[in-house]
Amino acid sequence: MSESTTFERAIWIVGIDPGLTGAIALLHDSVLQDVVDMPHYDGRVDCQALAAQLMTYQPDVIVVEDVHSMPKQGVASSFKFGRSLGAIEGAIGALSLPHVKLTPQRWKQKMGLLKKDKDASRGLARELWPHKADEFKLKKHDGRAEAALMAEALRRMTWDS
Repeated sequence: MSESTTFERAIWIVGIDPGLTGAIALLHDSVLQDVVDMPHYDGRVDCQALAAQLMTYQPDVIVVEDVHSMPKQGVASSFKFGRSLGAIEGAIGALSLPHVKLTPQRWKQKMGLLKKDKDASRGLARELWPHKADEFKLKKHDGRAEAALMAEALRRMTWDS
């Protein structure tokens, strides 16, 4: 599905920040229900565990960050990241779950985070969901924050126009 896809009223949104240090977040309306680190095993995304998590959530839609390799990023790290993204897309496709992709620029603009660092993402996540603030307290929790914020950005783009 493309970014411009519209939904009747998808209220269960999963946000996925790809990569081994990424995360998965479940949003119901604007309330963060759950956030977990990306399941991985032996240096790769654990597709079985990811698929099981997605089946448990039963989302109406999934939003995945639309990322690509970066200049000056090494070949090995680009390949590893691409493999992780492919595993995520494969799990979503195998489960036939509706999904959209949002560029970092698009979702960050919607959330007021354009040109801000990952600490700003963690801060905003703590502000929006104080009941889950402990989930974002460490620097390494930036993937959790960004997965949740992507889900919220899609919700705002789709229903708060």
